[in-house]
Amino acid sequence: MATTYQYLLRRKAELETRMVEAQRRAQAPFESELRAIVLALDALTQAGMAERLTSGEAPAFAPPAPNKRGRRGRSTRDMILMTLAQAPGLTEAEIARQLDHRWSPPITPALVGRVLEPLEIEGVVRRSGAGWVRVEEPSDKDEARSELLAASGH
Repeated sequence: MATTYQYLLRRKAELETRMVEAQRRAQAPFESELRAIVLALDALTQAGMAERLTSGEAPAFAPPAPNKRGRRGRSTRDMILMTLAQAPGLTEAEIARQLDHRWSPPITPALVGRVLEPLEIEGVVRRSGAGWVRVEEPSDKDEARSELLAASGH
């Protein structure tokens, strides 16, 4: 007759065996992936590509870089200034709508506001009622303000 202690020892051995099998089953996908990576690296090494890929050199079979054609890329700042030059007194929402209509990148009124703030500090634009107006020549007061901001480190 088996004692409780012997029964527990047998049960422990069974559980340890099952645990080892479960670990092997869990590691199987990772082992196959590791084997595939090792095979790919070996193939690259045999083809002489490993050194080129690690040095950052483009492979000889890579397609050439596309030519720079078409319109020159413009910053959001430039696009806003162009819009205000053509139609002064626009609100941030109207500016965003104009930019969405003319250029493809989506521009939100919040982004327009973030771009207009530093432009106002520089004296390039100013608020006029509810809208914004582009200033062609900064006034003496705007120049004094920009000099003060430059002196204070802003």
